[in-house]
Order: sequence, then C-alpha cells, then structure tokens
Amino acid sequence: MVNFFENQLNISLADHENIDLGFAPEIWGGVLAMVLGTLIIVVAIAAESSPKLMDLFVKDWLSLNYVWFLIIASLHAIVIMFYVSPLNRVSSVVLNTYVYLFLASVFTLPYIFYILLYSKTSNVVITISGIIKSFITNLKKPSIQSAMDNNVDVVEEYQKEIMGSLDQLDDLLAFTEFKETQTEIIREISTVIQSYICEKPKFNPHFFKLTSTIRANATFRTYTELQYKEMADTSTFYEIKVFRLLGNSYIKMIENDRFDIASLIPAELVDIGKTCIRVEDNTIMDNVNIRFNTLFRFAIKHAYKNNEPRNLYNLAFHYSNMIQEYIKADRVNMAKYCYDKFKFYANDIYKNAESNPSLYFIVDTLTFELRKCQVLIHEKGWNDEDQLALLNLILQLDKPPGYLKDSVDKGILGGNNGTRRIQIGLALFYLSVGKKEYAETIAQDYLDDLAYFDEKTFKQNANTQCFLLSIFGPTFWEDTDRGNLNIYFAPEKDQLEPFKELLFGLMDKRIEALERDAQFLSLEVDKLMQKRLKQDGYLNEADKERLEDLQRKISAREKSEDDQLLEWTVNHDILYSLLCISFFADQEIDESEKNAIYVSFGKFVKGITSDSFNVDFGMATKKFIDLINEESRQKQYEDSLMNIKNSYGDDTDHLSQLLNAYIDIANADDFIHENEVILIQNAATIWELDVRINKPKSGEKLAIINS
Repeated sequence: MVNFFENQLNISLADHENIDLGFAPEIWGGVLAMVLGTLIIVVAIAAESSPKLMDLFVKDWLSLNYVWFLIIASLHAIVIMFYVSPLNRVSSVVLNTYVYLFLASVFTLPYIFYILLYSKTSNVVITISGIIKSFITNLKKPSIQSAMDNNVDVVEEYQKEIMGSLDQLDDLLAFTEFKETQTEIIREISTVIQSYICEKPKFNPHFFKLTSTIRANATFRTYTELQYKEMADTSTFYEIKVFRLLGNSYIKMIENDRFDIASLIPAELVDIGKTCIRVEDNTIMDNVNIRFNTLFRFAIKHAYKNNEPRNLYNLAFHYSNMIQEYIKADRVNMAKYCYDKFKFYANDIYKNAESNPSLYFIVDTLTFELRKCQVLIHEKGWNDEDQLALLNLILQLDKPPGYLKDSVDKGILGGNNGTRRIQIGLALFYLSVGKKEYAETIAQDYLDDLAYFDEKTFKQNANTQCFLLSIFGPTFWEDTDRGNLNIYFAPEKDQLEPFKELLFGLMDKRIEALERDAQFLSLEVDKLMQKRLKQDGYLNEADKERLEDLQRKISAREKSEDDQLLEWTVNHDILYSLLCISFFADQEIDESEKNAIYVSFGKFVKGITSDSFNVDFGMATKKFIDLINEESRQKQYEDSLMNIKNSYGDDTDHLSQLLNAYIDIANADDFIHENEVILIQNAATIWELDVRINKPKSGEKLAIINS
C-alpha cells in the first residue's frame, strides 16, 4: 500500500511510521454517530406515516452494507491504533486513514440524502410494488415451481410474502393523507394485480391451494367454509384480496370527501377489467362487475345519507367505460348484465329522489351513459334483437316496479324531465341512421306519460323537450368532474320534426287505448270504494295509494261536460252483460279479458270503432257503478239478458254465439270462477237454450254441454 502511494500516485509517505493515529477513533466515531443518528431519526419519524419502513430498511442491502462498513472500519481504526507496532502492519494504517476514512467521509452526505429519499412514502410504495412484482416474476421460474410441488412450506412462504406486501400498501394508504401518494398507491395496486392476472396462468397450481396462511390472513379470517371453497375452486384469493382492499379504500375516500381519489378507484377497475378481457379471464371479469356493483351500493348509501350525489356521478362514468370495453370486445352477455344493474340502481335512486330531488340528475346521468353505449353498439353492428333488448332496459331506468309517481313533482315528469330528454336525443340518433323502429320504441315509451297528463299538456311537454334539444349546445356553462360536457345535447337537431310527427302520430292510438282503459279503471275504483264502505271508511295504505292512482289516471282522460251520453240500447245491454261476466263475477279484470270484451262486442255490433266503443262502454260501466249494490247489478244483468232475447227473438244462433262469447271471456284469464259459471248458466236459462254449463276441473277450459 505504501509503495502504491509513493510509486503510482507520487505521494511520499516516508514518515508514515510517525503518523499519530489518535485522531482516527474520534473521526470514525463522529462519522458513525452522524450516520446512525440520522438513520435512526429519519426512519423513526418516517415510520409514523409509513409503518412498514423498518421492515424494508432491514432488507435494503445497499444501506446495510454501508452501515456495516462504517462499523467495521471504525473498529479497524481502534485495533491498528493499539497494535500497529507489535503487528508491524503499517499498510493497515494507510488503508484505514487514507482509503476507508476518505470513502466513509465522502459518502456520508450522499448516504444521508439516500436515506431521506428512501424514507419518502412514494419511494416506499415503489419499493413495495417492486417486491411484489419480483415475487410474481419468481413464481414463473421452474425452480420455484418444482419446489412448490414438493414442499407446501414454499407455497405458504410465497403466499405470505405476496399478501404481506399488499397489506403494507394497504397500511400506507390508510396512514398517508397526501393525495399524490394515495394516487400512486392505488395506481401501483392496480398495476400489480394486472401483472398478476397476466402471469397467473404460468404459476404452479399448488400456489392457489387454500393453506393456513390464507386462512390466517386478516382479509379471509371471517370467511365461511363455502367462501373458502369457492375461492379455492376459482383460484382467486389474491384478486379477491385486492378488490376488497380497493372497496374499503373507496369507502374511506368518499367519507373523507376525497372525490378525486375515490373516482380513481373505479377508473383503475376499468383497467383491470380491460386486462381480464385481453387474457380472457371470465372469472375475474365477473369479480370486476361485482366490485363495480358494490361500489355503487356504497356510493348510493353515501348519497342518501349526506345528500351528495357527486360520487354517483363519477362512478356512473367509469362503470359506463367498463361497459363500453365489453361492447368493443363483443361481450353481449356482459353488456346485458351491466345494463340490468344500471336499471336496478336507477330505479332505486329514482324512488329515493323524492326526498332529495338532486338525485334525479343521477338517473339522467345513467341514461346518458347508456346512450353512449347504445351508439357504440350501433357502430359495432350488433343484431337487432340484442340492440332492442338493451334499448328496452334503458327505457326502464325511471320505472321502478310497483312505484307510483303521484307525489313526484310534475315538472320532473313533464317538460323538465331530463331522462326523457336524453331518450328523445337517442331517438333522434336512431332516426338519423335510418332505424325508425328503434325511435318508435322510444316514442311508445314516452307515450306512457299520457297516464299522468291530458293530451294538451302532454303535447306542451313534448314541444318543450324538443325546443330545449334544439337550443342546447355540446358544452355546459359550468365545470363539473367530467368537464363541461352537456349530457342533454343531441347533435341530430334536424330529426326533431320527424320525431314529433312520429310521436304525435302514435299518440292518437295510445289515447284511444287509455280512454278505453279509463272505463275499466273506474270499475276498480268502484271496487275499492265498496271495500271502504264495508270497512267503515277505512283502507290500508296500499289500497289508498292504488285508489288515488286510479282516480288520477281517470281524471286525465275525463271528457268535458259537453260530451253527452247516448240513449241506452240493446247494444249497451250486450256490453253490460259482457262486463258482468268479466268483472261482476270475480271483481277482477285483466288485459286478456279487456281484449276479449272488445273483440266479442265487435262481432255483434257492426262498424264499431275505438271511439264508439269507449262511449258505449262508458255508459255500461257508469250504469254498473251507479247501481251500487250487487242485488241491483244482478237484476240489471237479468234485465239486459231479457232485452237481448227480445231483440233477437227466435234467432237462437245469435244467442248461442253470444253465450260462446261469455265462455271466451271466462276462459281468457285461465281461471274459471264459480260466479262466472253461474252467470253464464243464468243467461242460458233466460234465453231458454237447451245447454248446460258445468265448472271444469283444474287446468281445463269452460265449455258448453248440450243437453
């Protein structure tokens, strides 16, 4: 060493024997104290926000090597200070003083900066993510796979390490409050699971065994045996752990008003779903859908509790992006599944928006997102059956089953109905691409609003909607989480007039049907009124709501006082008798019986039209209701039968045909009531027809038996 310095570096060390080494221990002690002191302080403080930092530090070989180098070199300086003369190792003095001490001093500050950067949470995240990815890579190695075949301890070790590292990221996400770091953690978790899904087919099947390590993990500790079995059969323990971690994080973010971070989680789920589509992993794809639905439930609950629909707005956007990925991959069943869930959540939101009107906008948003999907489906050229099936699901978004819209603000149902406006916009698109039958489907659904409005008001509402569509531009005048996109914008403005012609053309037929139905509804009102009389003026809540709904629908179809009823004729007797068979017998009347009445009446009254039928049937139902009690109605039934007999005289063929019409009405609803049989037999008796009517056995139809 001495010769090297003198000959190669031209540094004279002739007096090296006289070097005083007393300074060396103090310098080494200072260097060591500064490094270790900094290390302890930095790691201790950083560990408060990064709990697993200490675990990472003891595995960082660069740091450990440097610290041990300082410790050993300082001990080396002490040794040579006392034993240099007896050992005659002068070169050790030179090595320690001019090499080790120099290197230790030079790298002290860089090492301190290295520790400061290493303890930064974002670097900790990258380090842990790198560790997980290295384990994923190692799982593909033949040596590891062979070891797993022969030793379950190897399987458990890798399961423990890969889940433990993921738990470290979860802990960091729970402790850190910095948005940048939270974003990075979520992104790294997504990257890790995507890498895992891609490499998973190359793993040893033994890796997915349900070991004690998995059972002991906090995520699965409370699982049932059925859940354990399902997880083992599908080899999805790691994916489920990731999804539960993301779900728990989503709850935390929305509760802490971290809208942007909360929105990032479903965005990453979309990327995970795209990876599943690419590798054709249907099992994990199903889990992605389940997680999206779970997030929706979390967001809905939060929105109801806090009157805050913002998370739902963002979540709808990302869920729609996932559906669009299914569409691009021609995953028809997946798209139908997600559409159905959109309908389910939209119905739930719609019902609860009555106490929080801001939630109506979320139904509009869901409709808009599916509108984008429908356009994409058209561009992908799916068959008409699938497209129409999905379109019908969109049209059900604001139709909760069994939900009455009586108390809903009529402004929401009328010209201010955003859902209807978006649906009309979709109809305009279909008209622009030549798919008139699709636009007609939307128009028919829009005509359902006629149940809540009279003809004049409905037309005003439709014109208002079309006017708004004609003036709205593609941008909104305020900024939202999704930019300033105007969800009510429709670029196909040139199709507004054709749509109005289509809508109003269909409206006339719908009004005829509604007016006919109004007569039947009046019978149901009468039944409820009779029930209320029998119960001393009391109706339960369900019957009360039903009565109010029926009265509102009837009032929407009421004629003016100028509309005078015609004189009662035998035609009204026929219609009254048909009504008694269908309603008086069992106090129920369904669509099949309604159609049977209309068809049967048309056979005996020539030139019948919807308008004339509605007028005649209105007279028959009014008489039925005005008679109030069953005895009076029964007497009128018998009087009508006699009037019919007198009108037909000896024409028994017509009477037999009418009797067969009664039979058809009784058979229409697949349930033969005993009173129907009695009423029909009464008709045969009064008309002196030599036939017998017996109630059939279960499953059989009612028929006339000749005596």
